[in-house]
Amino acid sequence: MKLQNHLVAASFFLFVAVLFFGLSGNLEAQSDWKKLWEMTVEAAKKEGEVVIYGPHNPNYRPVWSLFQKSFPEIKFSYVPGRGAEHAERTLAERRAGKYIADIVMGGSSTYASYSPETLESIRTLLVLPEVIDESAWWEQKLSFSDPQNKYVLMITGEVGTRRGSYNTKLVNPQEIQSWRDLLKPKWKGKLGCFDPRVSGGGGETFAFFYHTPALGPDFIKRLLTETDMILTRDLVQGTDWLAKGKILFYIGSAQPIMRAKEQGLPVDLLPHPVKEGEIMGGGSCCIAYLNRAPHPNAAKVFINWVLSREGQTAWQKHLETNSLRTDIPKSDLPPVLVPINGVRYFMLNSSQYNSPAMIKTVRSFVNEVLEERKKQR
Repeated sequence: MKLQNHLVAASFFLFVAVLFFGLSGNLEAQSDWKKLWEMTVEAAKKEGEVVIYGPHNPNYRPVWSLFQKSFPEIKFSYVPGRGAEHAERTLAERRAGKYIADIVMGGSSTYASYSPETLESIRTLLVLPEVIDESAWWEQKLSFSDPQNKYVLMITGEVGTRRGSYNTKLVNPQEIQSWRDLLKPKWKGKLGCFDPRVSGGGGETFAFFYHTPALGPDFIKRLLTETDMILTRDLVQGTDWLAKGKILFYIGSAQPIMRAKEQGLPVDLLPHPVKEGEIMGGGSCCIAYLNRAPHPNAAKVFINWVLSREGQTAWQKHLETNSLRTDIPKSDLPPVLVPINGVRYFMLNSSQYNSPAMIKTVRSFVNEVLEERKKQR
């Protein structure tokens, strides 16, 4: 009995010791990140500014205003422009020995113009536990667009915008449950697409076709040759064709479609994903940190803030696009823009599919098919 009592007592004290040291370790870890964060914020205030090169988009303004309200001592300098322009500007500045921007933002293809030596790992800048906790992000991981998986962080995952659109008076969208449904004779001469060989909205969908095993190059060839699909390089023309009934289904940029819908025209995005899966990505999805940044602490503060629940909630609300944070409400998004459990998502912005070489491969194949179609007519 005495031995049993001693064992019970020993077990109790061991439990208390483990609990004490465990709590002590957690408190120490919590104290460590808080101290680091406070030091970073204080250093950022002394730097007094963060400089970001990013896209033209007025919807960013309320997000930046919220950051400025949270950190009034840090001047927020935002330079809008096209991704290629920013890349050229940054490289020209650096050749001249000038280091002006801290952060670049934009579409994933933008960063192909930056060598890895120009960028620095974003992972090393993350301080806030809620940002570092990868279980709070899509697929329980931080998603990157660069092959090294550390430089170009994806914060947005658009869905629903590349399913195609239809004339709401002439088409029952339930007729289209698979992309292969468009090969049926009833659609011949009634399909349109923004030319997938140029940037603007068609190429991303054709990349999905090309890399999806259930579709592949054979589907692309049949879609372009058997359906008499008509192409445009005018971002508005396809929407006009669709609204007037010249075509019944259109593959192209979602923005003109949504504007036309708001104006009362009979067009809309396909309301459901098809069985081959869904595209996730596109748009101004990504953020990267430049090495030799002139305001490293201010940049660290901004990056942690914009990736936080507060930052991503504002980002999702004002840009009206799905944040890859999964621990924030999605109720402010239209249902068509919210990812659906059980759907296979093709990560368009991953380096596997979005490298210049892969984009060239898809465009070259499409061009070969179209040239062959031209000869047959």
